[in-house]
Order: sequence, then C-alpha cells, then structure tokens
Amino acid sequence: MSQRKQSIITASLLATTLLAASPALLAGNHSSHHGDNQHDMTEMCDNMREGKGHFNKADRQEKMTERREAMANRLKLSDEQREIWSEMHEEKRQQHEKRMNKWQKKMNERCAQSQK
Repeated sequence: MSQRKQSIITASLLATTLLAASPALLAGNHSSHHGDNQHDMTEMCDNMREGKGHFNKADRQEKMTERREAMANRLKLSDEQREIWSEMHEEKRQQHEKRMNKWQKKMNERCAQSQK
C-alpha cells in the first residue's frame, strides 16, 4: 500500500472517530445544575439584596480602577493619553451601568417571582 493511500485511510479513520465521539463531548453534563437551579437562584437573590459577591458595586469598581491603572502603567501612557484613556473608560462604565440597571431590574423581578 502506498504512503499516500495509507495516510488517506488513517485520516479518514481519525475523522470518523472524532465525529463519532463529538456528540458525547458536546453533550457534556448540562443537566447536572438544573436540579440545583432553585438553590442557585435563591443564593443569587440573597447576594443581590445584601450586595455580596458579584453584586458588591464598590468592590467591583475598585478592582476595575486598579486594573485600568495597571494597564495604563504597562502601556506607559503620557498624562494626556491617560486623560483620554480615563474618558474612554468612563464612557464604557456609563454604558455598562445602563445595561446593569436593566439587568438588575430583571433580576429583581425574577427574585420576586422565585419567592412566591
């Protein structure tokens, strides 16, 4: 058997094996957390009301500022560039704030429904 023919057969077998295994890989274990969904939602609602974890606005803002400053330092920005950098990030922060307010409103509705 020629080298080329053997390579084609080997590639075909490999492709067939990968395709046969892919549904099992893609299936994953998605159903495992569905049973805990109510618990996760309750915990998330509690965290939102108490302002803990991802809902701690001051902590998130502080970390974001630190990351921006660290990035500006790594980029070795001049004072003028830092001012522009800050303005750009302030605009992004305001846009993010609008999206977060919408998301928070939806979360409040979900949490109210989950308590019923």
